[in-house]
Amino acid sequence: MINGTLRYCNHIRCINGINHVIGINKELVESLATFVCSRNYSKDKGSCCEDVAQTYGKKLEPWPKPDPPPPAWRSQCPYEPQPPNYDPYKIKVPDVVCPPLPPSNVKPMLECARTKGPCSLKPVPDPPPCPPPPPPPFPWIYVWALLSFFGLMGTIYQLFLWKEYRDKIHSAIQKWRPRRKVKRPFHSDDLPACVQYLIIGTGAAGWAAYRAIMEHDKKAKVFFITKEDCLPYNRMPMSKHMWWNPAPPDMMTLNYIENWKRKTMYVAECKTFVDPITFYRKTSGPAASIASGWCVLRVDADDHVAWVKTICGEQPVYYERCLIAVGAKAKNLEIFKSAPKFVRERVQVMRSIRDLELAYRRVKAARHVVILGGGFLGSELAWYLARMSKEGEHIQHAEEEEPVQLVQVVKDKGILAGVVPEYLAEWATEKIKCEGVTVIPKTQVYDAFESPDGRLQLTLSNGSSIITDYVLVAVGTEPREELAEPSYLELDRVNGGFLVNTELEARTHLYVAGDAASIYSQWKDTRLRMEHYGNAEEQGYIAGANMTGYWIPCNMEPHFKFRLGDSLDVEGVGEVGACMPTVALFKPCGEDSKPQVPEGQEKTGEDMPCFKKADEYKSRYKRGMLFYLRDETVVGMVFWNIPPVDDRYEAATEVLRARPSYKDINIIAGLFGFPETQCDYLSEAEKVDPAPCIQNWRFP
Repeated sequence: MINGTLRYCNHIRCINGINHVIGINKELVESLATFVCSRNYSKDKGSCCEDVAQTYGKKLEPWPKPDPPPPAWRSQCPYEPQPPNYDPYKIKVPDVVCPPLPPSNVKPMLECARTKGPCSLKPVPDPPPCPPPPPPPFPWIYVWALLSFFGLMGTIYQLFLWKEYRDKIHSAIQKWRPRRKVKRPFHSDDLPACVQYLIIGTGAAGWAAYRAIMEHDKKAKVFFITKEDCLPYNRMPMSKHMWWNPAPPDMMTLNYIENWKRKTMYVAECKTFVDPITFYRKTSGPAASIASGWCVLRVDADDHVAWVKTICGEQPVYYERCLIAVGAKAKNLEIFKSAPKFVRERVQVMRSIRDLELAYRRVKAARHVVILGGGFLGSELAWYLARMSKEGEHIQHAEEEEPVQLVQVVKDKGILAGVVPEYLAEWATEKIKCEGVTVIPKTQVYDAFESPDGRLQLTLSNGSSIITDYVLVAVGTEPREELAEPSYLELDRVNGGFLVNTELEARTHLYVAGDAASIYSQWKDTRLRMEHYGNAEEQGYIAGANMTGYWIPCNMEPHFKFRLGDSLDVEGVGEVGACMPTVALFKPCGEDSKPQVPEGQEKTGEDMPCFKKADEYKSRYKRGMLFYLRDETVVGMVFWNIPPVDDRYEAATEVLRARPSYKDINIIAGLFGFPETQCDYLSEAEKVDPAPCIQNWRFP
């Protein structure tokens, strides 16, 4: 075995380190070495590739190394000092070569000599060319400055345009648009699924029923559904003091001034009603909630379900007791219903608060207004609008502008001609004429169209025409009967309205009250439908009490009130009508002045042109009482311009229930204090006691 290392450099030069040969003699080894050394594979490299033994400078030891004998165990630590920074865990690597060593790689050396020559290095490549210099940066600062300049100029120009537009808007008259109808709650999913007491309508009857229910059932839960998008309110001031406000009606308050006191049309506050969701989650009352702006399509009396109109169709609301108090709607003339849009925009009926909102601004801006109708509503509108324009305290006109002109067109000889006799209707008409209203009696409107100057022209039955700016229609009302047919409820074909019994019940647990109810009266053995505010309140109260379990009959008398400020105050009880025989008692209030007949004109029984201007005529029918007869029995009374007395309606109802004869008229008049009635009373302003005058003793 040859123990040694062979070193190759282009050719094998020699063999070193032959220690011993097994089975070969020394001569053979020398001859073999000579032969090997004689072989030359490449040129002599000289001193570039010296033969250096791999064991040069190293100690050759056998491997693997035998384990050293374990040291003798000593029970004490060594006394020799330890070297500095001694680490007993440091691994000590011996500086020895571990045989066998791998042979040298000759192939790379041969390839180097063949390609590059003897011991040559790779030529150094040429350095890469220098890159071209970068282009100069784009001058974005100039672009930013230019854009900033134009942006600033554009902003200034837009501000100038905005200021010019604002000044133009403020200088021009803005066109008012009616407010949108808002539903509360907004979504139909917020409506309760079932309620204890359901009231459809928030008029006088509906609110009176709510008060009766809360009075008799302390834990009641009442839910209102109404088409109007506001809280319950009183309709009486709409034709009176609301027109005296200097500003349009504010839906948040609906305030007005009466007898120097600020009042509101609302009969309930917003805090009275809870949210429908909270209302539904409450297990017991008292609680009340309202769904305004929603419409009930039909009522299923068999299943106790009211179907509410929604965007997707219908939604049921189950109830235990239900009251229909939808009231009545205002009538309109057929010529206006089928008229073009120009005419319909200048014609307005008066029934709801939205009608007042629409009419208020148009009347305030108009120079000429026509009022159609001589009933309660038309007469109140004419008198209060005339007083508003006459006093000049609520509307300030420029000097060059003329005051508003009011014209009232009635189909009879005077106002209230369907209630009082004709002579009283003419006398009451003079009260309105004294306020500056032009009354055209015995006339109707036949046609309406646009005039050449862009106004509204009305053609009258007497052959004349009127050019006006706005028209208020007050020709009566008719009951709302839309729920009757889909709900399978009976209607009164004679008087109109829903057929109900004396307890105001149309079906089991379904009641009807107000202007839409045709009531059977046990006292009179006939059916009555009353369209007055006082009757609606009383019917609603009775219906609410019956809904809680009472069984109160609705035997009432028709009742109405009509007032024109301090000029006229009329109150009627019972059956009244201009076609009925009447007996009237009037207080002699004027002097025995006779009408003056112009010179050259003979005296006749007819009224002269100056007759109605005489003092005697003005005080002839100043205060009195009217008794309406049927078969010599008093069935109705009218208190003509007599100061109001508490409980007069209840007392008159008891008197009419006794069925007095016409022979008892004087006794009845004495019961109501007619003989003690004075001709003149102090006004509301004169009744106020003046403040005490405190005089200073120093300045007597």
